[in-house]
Amino acid sequence: MRLPVGIDDFKKLIEGGYLFADKSLFIKDVMDDGAEVILITRPRRFGKTLNLSMLDYFLRQNHGGDENLFENLNISTDVEFCAKHQRQYPVIFVTFKDIKQDSYKESYADIVTLMSELYEKHSYLLEGNVLSESEKRIFRSVQDQEASLSNIRAALKKLSQYIKKKFKKSPIILIDEYDTPRQEAYVSNYYQKMIGLMRSILGQALKGNSAMSKCILTGITRISQESLFSGLNNISVYTLLKEKYGQYFGFKEEEVLKLIRESKKEISISSVTEWYNGYQVGKYVLYNPWSIIKCLDSNGQLDFYWINTSSNALIGKLLDEAKFTVKQQFEELLQGNTIEQPISENLVFGDLGIREDSLWSLLLYAGYLKVLSIELRGYDYLAKMAIPNKEVGFVYYQIVTGWFGAAISLDFYHRFVQSLANGQIDKFKEYLEAYIMQTGSHFDFNSNTPEQVYHVFILGLVVGLRDQYIIQSNKESGLGRFDVTFIPKDNKKSGILLEFKTSASVDLLLDKAREALDQIKDKQYLETFKLHNIASACAISVAFCGKQVALIYENIRIIA
Repeated sequence: MRLPVGIDDFKKLIEGGYLFADKSLFIKDVMDDGAEVILITRPRRFGKTLNLSMLDYFLRQNHGGDENLFENLNISTDVEFCAKHQRQYPVIFVTFKDIKQDSYKESYADIVTLMSELYEKHSYLLEGNVLSESEKRIFRSVQDQEASLSNIRAALKKLSQYIKKKFKKSPIILIDEYDTPRQEAYVSNYYQKMIGLMRSILGQALKGNSAMSKCILTGITRISQESLFSGLNNISVYTLLKEKYGQYFGFKEEEVLKLIRESKKEISISSVTEWYNGYQVGKYVLYNPWSIIKCLDSNGQLDFYWINTSSNALIGKLLDEAKFTVKQQFEELLQGNTIEQPISENLVFGDLGIREDSLWSLLLYAGYLKVLSIELRGYDYLAKMAIPNKEVGFVYYQIVTGWFGAAISLDFYHRFVQSLANGQIDKFKEYLEAYIMQTGSHFDFNSNTPEQVYHVFILGLVVGLRDQYIIQSNKESGLGRFDVTFIPKDNKKSGILLEFKTSASVDLLLDKAREALDQIKDKQYLETFKLHNIASACAISVAFCGKQVALIYENIRIIA
């Protein structure tokens, strides 16, 4: 049996004999949902398009020869439901997933083409006298890509009205990746124009449209009602924070095990779990479906599959421009720790550079974080979050090394990081001085720079050394809090502790460095290594004054 790499057409999946996880009960849950408009948000490549395609083939009438697609699937056991709903509705199915151009003009042209193709699928409406001559003129103008802006904005609504006239029954509207145009517009700086266009297209189709019986939308994020769904009160939203529909997007472990067995691939489930598991929706813990299929198709080779399916430019841009408090939290995540941050279900893109909760919300909904728990405190939802798995961790590695690579060569960066790991502290000092001179403008080092800003470069050390060390910062040990420790995963190796000081005067730099080294000893920071049975550690104190550095170190025996 074949693996469905990139197959998001349900009919092709079934008739092609591809392996798949049976998600057909999604159809029943959607149709039994009392909401008129349902929005389900999930990360990219989590089966959104395939599930909408499945809905389309099940619900849409006049499918010649498609009645057997659902034989032997879970949904077929509910005979009464199938008799009532299967092939009983006119359906409009449109996907915005390919609207991702660098300019508004190009994206608008693609939307015009998209509407033309959609109308072409329903060109049967031009037959006979169902439509008036004026309606036929509008229909043909959209079909021929000659429609006015106002008719493009009204295209979905008008098509639903025409279909209702034809079948005497309001269609079901399926809209895939509704938010893709908005995301690309934000990255390419034409957000306001695109949000205005999409607000009109979706608003007219979904708000007060008597020619629509039900609508199911999918996307990565929920755009706030003020931004896109203004006045739309008939919508139910299911994000990663809500359990309903959780089992239908992504693979549960039993589904992964079944696919491994049926594909006859030799692969360890523990390895697959480390790389691709970790997404949590209520009680459901899910694997990334794209990565699982790609891994199996590559004979079980573990690799970074999902991260290469789309640009991570938006995430990188937002993290690069984020406040230092965000970078501190980012440092915690890279160390394998959890963070607790406010999360909003409504994402206002205009707030991304202003409100930290918008950034954390985007990272969560886009699949770059997982939520472990969430609770309401006051007026905020606070979520405990972590990096989902090894594959997503590599995205952050790319982002951080990209920051440093913008100012220094990646070869220099790797030599800088490894000099610390190899105990070449004099060489590390040389690299550190060169690093600050070359990257100073990027991180704004100056004589008034507060001590904590120097933790920024620790991000580079964290991503470069996390495979070799357990890295901790600002943790209690002995009689105080150390700045950073590197606890070797191999306890035969020596530990590393970094303590920072800043000085208002270059003349006092060395004194400040000695003060930091004395602090390490006096406050017994090295006690933390005993907990990990580490026999010795290198205590390094670093003092900064703008771009000037003083560094002293001492190798200390901890366990006799």
